[in-house]
Amino acid sequence: MQAVLLAAGQATRLRPLTDERPKCLLDVGGESILTRAVRILVDRGVDRFVIVDGYRGDMIRSALGARFPRLAVRYARNHDYATTNNAWSLMLADWASDESIVLLDSDIVFEPAVIDRLLAHPAPNRLGLRTRGGLGTEEMKVRIGPDGMVVDLSKSIPPANAAGESIGIEIFSAALTAEIFAILRERKAAGRLQNEYYETAFVAAIEAGYAITPVDLGDLTCREIDTIEDLTAARREFAGP
Repeated sequence: MQAVLLAAGQATRLRPLTDERPKCLLDVGGESILTRAVRILVDRGVDRFVIVDGYRGDMIRSALGARFPRLAVRYARNHDYATTNNAWSLMLADWASDESIVLLDSDIVFEPAVIDRLLAHPAPNRLGLRTRGGLGTEEMKVRIGPDGMVVDLSKSIPPANAAGESIGIEIFSAALTAEIFAILRERKAAGRLQNEYYETAFVAAIEAGYAITPVDLGDLTCREIDTIEDLTAARREFAGP
């Protein structure tokens, strides 16, 4: 299994903190958001990484090289980070489609038990789900069908119809990974990919017959960092490594 981390964005809502560095290199609990995530994954046996960078990408490569000098990592660069969304970034890692992956955004701060719970689940395709707390317009909401499987992911799902928020960490089988990359390539060829979230490809794969199991994280702590308020809260919640 290898990890695919997406780290291309500019994080304009975190300016001026991100004027000179990418969001994933902001400090939380004594280490950067990105190196914390990589450390947790390495400690759990994930030994190969694909990193898609963009904004201040050389800083990301230098930081990871200094912290993990023997890490097996391949980089892809999204040169169009200012005009594309995360589906485009994910498409750039499509040579990682021949085995199961852990997919995560590089702006997520989470306790190690989050990964433990996802790794321990027996389903071949699973998605971390936050079911506690409120849902607003910015959350990537998840709708679950009668069989307990994910049927839709979108920010536009009414909160009353959603089971919770997708936290941005998934584990996918080699078969589903290959299907998602094929969908991304098709959508790029059709001119529809540039401003899409990668969850659009997940939904297309579900409609093609793949099952994705939501894994309820219960009271485990996981926070996406989009704003100064998010960062402040994360630094309070994760005061140590």
